[in-house]
Amino acid sequence: GFRVYPFLQQLTTDSVGISFETHNSDSATLKVSLNSDMSNYVTHQVSSGKIRKMTLSGLSTNTRYYYTVTSDGATSPVGSFVTALPKGSRLPFRFAVYGDTREAAWYEDIVAAYGDNDDHLPVCQSMASKAPDFVLHVGDFALDGTDMDDVINFFDVEKDLLRNHPLIPTYGNHEFSGGSGTGNTYFDSYFMSSGNSGDFAYYSYNYGNVHVLVINTGVHIDNNDSYDLLLPGTPQYNFIQSDLQNAAADSDIDHIFVSLHVPVHSASSWGDNPTLVSTLRPLFEQNGVKVVFEGHDHDYQHLEKNGIHYILSGGGGSPILKMGDISSDATIHKYEDVLNYVIVDVNDTSLVLETYKVQGQGNSSSSLLERIIL
Repeated sequence: GFRVYPFLQQLTTDSVGISFETHNSDSATLKVSLNSDMSNYVTHQVSSGKIRKMTLSGLSTNTRYYYTVTSDGATSPVGSFVTALPKGSRLPFRFAVYGDTREAAWYEDIVAAYGDNDDHLPVCQSMASKAPDFVLHVGDFALDGTDMDDVINFFDVEKDLLRNHPLIPTYGNHEFSGGSGTGNTYFDSYFMSSGNSGDFAYYSYNYGNVHVLVINTGVHIDNNDSYDLLLPGTPQYNFIQSDLQNAAADSDIDHIFVSLHVPVHSASSWGDNPTLVSTLRPLFEQNGVKVVFEGHDHDYQHLEKNGIHYILSGGGGSPILKMGDISSDATIHKYEDVLNYVIVDVNDTSLVLETYKVQGQGNSSSSLLERIIL
């Protein structure tokens, strides 16, 4: 059977990436249909192995497809997706933003609220009910990305969400265990190369009139870290600079978003990061970035600095500690210690961001926490 059920990533106008893992090495059959009952399906043969990463191509733009995978004596539930809008399209669509879905460490479990699968799962269930075209994760998928049990647990909790909603992943510090912040996490085995410019750990993605830049802030770092991955002159910094300049000059792009794990601005425990403020914020401001999505702090925050909105959505199921005094150089519009996710509705040149608070503890009930119109 499946160790990791099929999940979606790398959605484009004519293709989608599908990854899965079986307990035993075996061939696989992918069935694809335009009908929810899987009638008139087309069969694709998948090579033998345990972990499989494949691209289903030759699809029609902005079209819903249904699929199942059969391998190692099991067949996955029917999943579905809609291929992406072409670059420059002004048709409406929506995506979801969430992060910090990791479980609590034993010492956090003693003092923190949340931090278990029965908090992570309700966030996924509530998000799925909003029918996003794709989901953007701002990092810290699991407690330890070098512990295979933690990695498999993430995919098990998220299997229903990711079967139907393609993932755009951002690496957080808990994905790594020392080193340079690239290439030493088991998540590499399941995530596919971006297919765009840049390495899988930092890349950019276009959907309709939206451009998303995904930055890798690397291993566990604090405000005094040298940020070797992001200093001027490094490959990632050069990529960020060039990517934002190109997006800003592209008439097909109306909205530029950035996703990174460690926050540029935060009002709680990690605070404003002086290195990111001095190196990355100027690039954001020079190139018309509208929203920066962040994580790392386990809460919800909406801050604003020099016309850019910094949305911290670190309440995807991780342990939440009640904070005392909060402060930031940015204007603090909203701060809540809650499980949360953000729905972004794009309609031509307008943006509406709605943040939802999730009950948790096995309950996926949610309520609107904040509505932002840009």
